[in-house]
Order: sequence, then structure tokens, then C-alpha cells
Amino acid sequence: MKLKYIFMFLGVMLFGLTACDKKDTPEPSNKNPFAGTKWESIRSHTQIDGDTETFVTEIHFIDDSRFVMSASYKVTAPNGSIKRQDPTSKGEGTYTYEGLVATVITEVVEDGELTKHKGTLTMDAAKQKITALEEGEDTPLIFTRKK
Repeated sequence: MKLKYIFMFLGVMLFGLTACDKKDTPEPSNKNPFAGTKWESIRSHTQIDGDTETFVTEIHFIDDSRFVMSASYKVTAPNGSIKRQDPTSKGEGTYTYEGLVATVITEVVEDGELTKHKGTLTMDAAKQKITALEEGEDTPLIFTRKK
């Protein structure tokens, strides 16, 4: 009789463990290489006076069509103290993709008017780097994948 209860107990435990394996969040489409990924671009340069300017831009592709972007800026003195730090600005937009190329569209208020910005993001074959180019610009921005 004890053996029957032991097997019932083990069966309930096994059933309970398999129920914990299910995920509550929907998974992004397996075909979209952008969905659910996070990227970062850090650009810094030292000025003549020794201060270092640092620009950090992050992109998070939320799902198959939406992304959020944040940008921050700071200036540090040669001794490492922060001389200036602007608040992080955040925005969101939509995107479409075909293969490893995404077209992003953001809307920004400039001089009191809503302006649309369009850009192209090209992911490398290893899916570890994105080259971003805004329409009308010549200098690309390089993003690396965040873990």
C-alpha cells in the first residue's frame, strides 16, 4: 500500500514539474531576426581640453513591428568626474523587415512640428552587428547586440 502512495506522490511531482515548464509570454516570430533583440551603440571622443564626450544609443525591438529607442549624452573630465549629463531621451517607432534588413520610422517633434524620420538597419550574417543609416545621412551608426 505504501508503494502505491509513493508512486502517486512521484506522479503528482512529475506532473507539477512539467506544468512549470510552460512560458506565459508569447514568443516572437522565429522568422524575424530583429524581434526581441536589444542593441547598443557607444560613441565617444576626447576633445582638445581632455574632456570626453560619450553618446549611447540603445534599440530594443519589442515584437514584429515595434521598437523603442533611448539615447544619452555625457561629458567627463580627464579625472573621470562627470561635467555634464543630459537626461536620457526615449522614443518609439515602427519597423518592417525583409530578411536581415529593417526599415524603421520614428516621429519626432522638431521646432513644434511632427517630423518623420526613416532609416535602414542592416544586420550582419552572424546577427551580432547592425549598421544603421538614416535617410539623407552619409555616416552609418554601428550597433552591437546586447546580451
